[in-house]
Amino acid sequence: MKTGYYAAYLLCAFLVSVTSCNNDATKDSPMTASQSFTVAVASIGENFNIETRRPISSVSPTQTFDKLSLIIVKNEVPAQIVYKTTLNDWSNTANIVSTPWSNENGEGRKATITLNGTDCLKDEHSYIVYAIGYESNTYGNYEPFKGLEAGDNYNQTETATVPLGDDAHEIFAGAEIFIVKDGKIYSQQDSESGAAPATIVLRRQVAGTFGYFTDIPTHVGDSPVAKLRLVATQRNQTVIFGGFRGLEDPLNFNKENVVNGTNPRTDYDAQLAHSQKKDAFVVYEIDLSKWFPGNTDSSLPLDINGDGLLNGLDKNWRIDAEKYPEGSLSLLEGSVFGDAFWIAVAISKEALEKSIPTFQMQLTNENDGILKYWNVQLRDTDEEETRTIVTLPDDGGRAIISIEKNPDTDYCYSIVRNRLYTMGEKSHSQNYGEDSPINLNNVESLILDSNHEWNMDNIIIF
Repeated sequence: MKTGYYAAYLLCAFLVSVTSCNNDATKDSPMTASQSFTVAVASIGENFNIETRRPISSVSPTQTFDKLSLIIVKNEVPAQIVYKTTLNDWSNTANIVSTPWSNENGEGRKATITLNGTDCLKDEHSYIVYAIGYESNTYGNYEPFKGLEAGDNYNQTETATVPLGDDAHEIFAGAEIFIVKDGKIYSQQDSESGAAPATIVLRRQVAGTFGYFTDIPTHVGDSPVAKLRLVATQRNQTVIFGGFRGLEDPLNFNKENVVNGTNPRTDYDAQLAHSQKKDAFVVYEIDLSKWFPGNTDSSLPLDINGDGLLNGLDKNWRIDAEKYPEGSLSLLEGSVFGDAFWIAVAISKEALEKSIPTFQMQLTNENDGILKYWNVQLRDTDEEETRTIVTLPDDGGRAIISIEKNPDTDYCYSIVRNRLYTMGEKSHSQNYGEDSPINLNNVESLILDSNHEWNMDNIIIF
């Protein structure tokens, strides 16, 4: 196992486009100096190469968070903060805080940061930029770099924790080393050639999953079906913002599965089939009565044509407007959909030894009794040879990065950050012409696809 220590001041992934800063002015008359770089937030996954809560079927390469906070620290010990700022209304196109961005490193949105006067970075010095893109009022009102100002020393790694009873939300982060030469800012890898302006890119720090189904049986034996739900056997509460490619060899980083979740939860709210106790967590739950309404005598769905299946032949079908407001999602008639963001989690030794599945899909009755289930198989688990585990020491200081052999099996596997896990094919949130929901009436096994690029057919999903 290889273990490395990240500068706890891991800085946010941004893309830097530099304008000139007069070197003499930087040293002698700093008030006249100016430098600028571009902050970019990538919507696509780690291996891409060419909202308020939103459904994971979104196809736009934009983000729905509203704040982006960053600090710049000296790349030395102690790591003194030399600059701090927060951009508000990141996704508000009316204010044009950020604009569309696309190049060989990714696709998403960008903004320009300008340093003036004494904020300018000193020539021939090395710095680390660390940034977090987040939505207000999530993760227990998390605020990055809270209480810190320029001049303070920074010796920690940022984390965000989901309060009990709440869910994970989309959140972005990244880090990059800056080198200043002749008054211009470069990323460390380009400082010698001078071929490109400095680049820092934020990437998604959580995973996502969705399920897309149709032809759902109304009964299993004589028991009526009320809900369809996905449960997981492990769930983390805290996201560690560390292990960034900007501080690693980019090519090596692309090959690693990063698990940056910690603080395992034990507040189980579901159970696996045949279990005598609660030992699982609900990932998403689809109340079929909200998709096939009209049954006034109970909370069961109404099979209006009486053929024993819930599908497009039932003309009472509608999208659950409570979860997916009108206009946010288009689906094939008679299909249902569920989605969630999920903090990365490393499959445990116990789960591997006991063959405890990572995910289980269940058909349940009105009282959450399990009528039928499928242990969910991950496709192509043998393609990933290693995984990267991001942890924190007991004192909460600098992140520890460990690279180890990937122990995943078909049914017992880790969930890694910035990966989209899908059942059923959904290529566009506002179009269902190429969709392929899973027929639950005759499926024998459920296969989970792991999408590195968060897109299908060049259409961004997440």
